[in-house]
Amino acid sequence: MRLPQYEYHAPESLRQALAIKSELGAAALVLAGGTDLVVQLKHGLSTPAALVSLKNLKELQGVRSSPDAVLIGAGTPLAAVAANEAIRTHFPVLVRAVESIGAVGIQHFRGTIGGNLCLTPRCTFYNQSLFWRQGKGPCHRTGGKECHALAGSESCQSACSGDTVPVLAALSAQVGIAGPAGERIIPLIELFSGKGETHLNLKPDEILTHVRVPMPWAPVSGSYQRLALRSAVDFPLVNAACVAIQENGKVQTFRLVLSALGPAPVMLKDLEVRIRGSQPVPEMADWASDAALKVAEGLAVANTVVSKEYRAKMASVMARRAVRESLGL
Repeated sequence: MRLPQYEYHAPESLRQALAIKSELGAAALVLAGGTDLVVQLKHGLSTPAALVSLKNLKELQGVRSSPDAVLIGAGTPLAAVAANEAIRTHFPVLVRAVESIGAVGIQHFRGTIGGNLCLTPRCTFYNQSLFWRQGKGPCHRTGGKECHALAGSESCQSACSGDTVPVLAALSAQVGIAGPAGERIIPLIELFSGKGETHLNLKPDEILTHVRVPMPWAPVSGSYQRLALRSAVDFPLVNAACVAIQENGKVQTFRLVLSALGPAPVMLKDLEVRIRGSQPVPEMADWASDAALKVAEGLAVANTVVSKEYRAKMASVMARRAVRESLGL
C-alpha cells in the first residue's frame, strides 16, 4: 500500500503551524508521531492535500510540573510521559495506561500523548483497505448516509480507542487548544463530540497543544483496566479508569470513566454521587458493575471483532475490577 500524494510542511514554531492550518483548514492534517495517521493514509482512509508535522515544535514537547498541575506537551512521546518522575509519583495510573499502548519500539517512542487522545475512532467496517470498503459501500465516515454497524443511526458509531483517554478524563484533565484567535482551555472530556465522523471538538484551524492534569490535594488511588484480544499491539475493545481519594475512612473524591464503547468516553456521574462521601464497602463494586452494564448496553454496537453483548458484559467486568482496585476493596 502506497501513500497518497500530499504537500509536507514542517514548521519551526506553533505560530507557523497555525498559519498553515489557517490557510488550508481541514485540507491539512496534523502529523504527530504518525503511528495511526500513516496507516490511515496507506488504507486510503484519509486523502489530505497537506500534512503539517509537529516534530520541530519544541514548545509542544516535554513535561513541566508545578504545585498546581502537571503540564504535558501534546507532542511529548509516550515513553517520555511514562518516564517522567512527577507523573510516576502522582499519577501512576496514567503510566499504566501509557505502558499498555501498542508496541514499545514503535508507539512508545514515536507515538505522542496528543496523538493518542486524537486517535481516529475505530470500526471494523471502516478500518479496512479501500478495496474492502468499495465492496461494502459508503458509510457516514466515507460520505454515505448510513452506519454499517448500527442500522438507522444518524451518525458514525465508531469507538474512541485511546488508552489514555479514560484515565485523563478520570483525573479531571484539561486540554489546551491553540487557534488564530489565541488559546482556549477546556475539560478533556469536552474534546470529544460523540460523533464518529467529526469526533473532536476542534476547528479546522486549531491544534491541540497540551494536557493539564491538576495536582491532587491528597494521594490518588487509581486503576486502569482494558480488554483486548492481545495484551500488546491491539486497540482496546473496552476500557475503564477509576480514580479515588480516601481520607478519614471515607471516599472524598471518586470518578469512573468508560471508553472504547462509542465515539466518546463516558463518566458515570450518578455512581460518583452515590459513592462520594461514603465509607468504602464491597457493594460499591457491584454498583459500578451494574451501572457500567447499563451504560454499555446503550452504547456498544457490532463494530469490533467481538459481539456487542460481549463488550457490554466485559465493560461491567472492567468497571468492577477498576473500582475494587482503586478503593482497595
